[in-house]
Amino acid sequence: MSAHISAFPPRATRRLGVALTAALALLGPVVAAAPAAHAAPPTAALALSLSSAEVTAGDTFVATIIGLGVSDLYSYDLEIAFDPALFVPTGDEPTGPAGGFTSAMTDADTVTVSHTRLGTSPGLESTGDLTLASVPFRAVAAGSSAVGVTSVRLVSSGGDVTTAVTVASVPLVLAAAPTPSPTPSPSASASATTSPSPSASASPSTTSSAAPAASGPGGLAVTGIDTAAWLISGALGVSLVAAGALFVLRRRQGVRE
Repeated sequence: MSAHISAFPPRATRRLGVALTAALALLGPVVAAAPAAHAAPPTAALALSLSSAEVTAGDTFVATIIGLGVSDLYSYDLEIAFDPALFVPTGDEPTGPAGGFTSAMTDADTVTVSHTRLGTSPGLESTGDLTLASVPFRAVAAGSSAVGVTSVRLVSSGGDVTTAVTVASVPLVLAAAPTPSPTPSPSASASATTSPSPSASASPSTTSSAAPAASGPGGLAVTGIDTAAWLISGALGVSLVAAGALFVLRRRQGVRE
């Protein structure tokens, strides 16, 4: 008749069972708390700023969304509202944190900026200011409006989501573009000054027709006195001719008588 010998006496077996039960009781809360710690939602306090709160139609400005105290932020969607009658996105891609992918989708009056980390990259962490998105806009008309972050969706590396609406709003004043002043038409005096008529003193014909003064004996120029002498001589000659003609007529009358 064979006898069965237990490796553990009954008293030792009971002690082992009690020890295992106590260990499980101690480890149970730790195992249950581990998933809860990993599933902590992302946190971030958001603020909005503008590169200029007063712009002129035709100018551009940038709306920047900043995260404060960011924790385990793996991806996010930020919805920015705008007034399409006064300002619109320029169409340039927004910028986001380095080490991820940033894109934008524009609707009638909102632009949604999305950012996500890549692969196994950890979520964003920052105890200070962290720029989450910078979106360029262009002013198209004058008026008063506001830029607002109207919806936010934050996702942690574990897939937990935090949402918020009407996060921030900043007033914006848009001035009209300056009207260019008309170009003045040229006046009559200005046209006369632009194309002056040539004066008599500047006339080439007057200058070229000026003859050099005649030289008399000894190389002296002939003056008005010499000219008067020639006129007197001519008059005397005419007088002599007339006297001779009168003498001839009287002689003929004497012959006839």
